Order: sequence, then structure tokens, then C-alpha cells
Amino acid sequence: MKYLSLISLFFLFSCLDKNEITQLKHQYSDLFSKKGSPDSAEVQTTADPQENPRAIPSEASVTRRDEVLKFAYQYLGTPYIYGSADPKTGFDCSGFINYVYRHFGYDVPRSSKDFLNFGRDIPLEKVRKGDLLIFYGTDTELREVGHIGIVSRAAGADSEFIHASSGKANGVTISALSSPHYTARFVKAISVLD
Repeated sequence: MKYLSLISLFFLFSCLDKNEITQLKHQYSDLFSKKGSPDSAEVQTTADPQENPRAIPSEASVTRRDEVLKFAYQYLGTPYIYGSADPKTGFDCSGFINYVYRHFGYDVPRSSKDFLNFGRDIPLEKVRKGDLLIFYGTDTELREVGHIGIVSRAAGADSEFIHASSGKANGVTISALSSPHYTARFVKAISVLD
């Protein structure tokens, strides 16, 4: 019965937002814990519309993607500083990507331009959390790669991404790909986690 309840909650979680999941995890902590402690086990959910919420995703793939995003989120609000990859002072866009992925042992470029021929190209409708979105710089007439971000919510052209922005946020923030500013500059999506 306990495992049936856990499976039922897993399917329910795939339809809830993070706050609702947190509340339920605390309320039913005994179901998630092998030793009775609410922190001794984590339930993995899939929020990506491309992933079948009824299928149990590959633990290695989901875990690594979730870990990358969790690590990246802790730097939200870190100031934008051109040429920097230091969380103590700030990041530029590629410095942020470089810092996050190197933390997990991925040897990625330091310049956003170098991502153009790096990784594996993927169709936008198949992006997943942790994939990278590449953009032209703010001068769209140059048509030169100049920005990059990490997919934080995968939804094709409606995806969101975390990045170090030199714009209004002037720091690490989350933006919508569907924003006209980013839609006009979008080049392609790549994966380095597979």
C-alpha cells in the first residue's frame, strides 16, 4: 500500500508546481524516506512537456540535468561583469555557462562564439532542461554569436533559460525564449550533457 501511494503521488507531482510539491513532500515525508527523515530521499518529477510524465526517466540523465540547474539557480542575481567567470565578482554569459558546466566536469568553451560548433545540435522542440540556447549578440545586423543560456524550462519555442544578462537585469536571471528580444536573436539549441 505504501508503494502504491508513492507511485500515485509521483504521478500527481508531475502536474504540480514546485511550491505545491514541497508542501506535499513535507506532508507525506514518511513515504519519501527510507529512514523516516523527510530529507533522506528525493522524489524526481518531470515537468518537461516533451517527457512522458508516466514513464520513469533515466535517473542519470534527469539527475545530472537537475543538478546543473540547481547549481545554476544559486547564482540568480549575481552581477553581470564582462569577461568574468568568478561568482564572487560576477559573470558574463559565457563565463556563467563555463563556470556551471566545469563544476560538473564538462570541458566547455569560454567564449559564446566557440559554442557555435560545439556540442550536439538539437531541434528546438526537443530541448530539455540543461541544454544550451545560443543567440546572436545584441547587434543583430552583425549576425555573430554573442550570447548563451541554459534551458531551465523546456517547452520548445516557449522555453525559459537562465543566463547572465547585460540587459535590464544586469546579472544572472531567467528569461523567456518567446520574448521578441530573444526570438529575433535565436541561433540554435545544443546539448552537451548527453
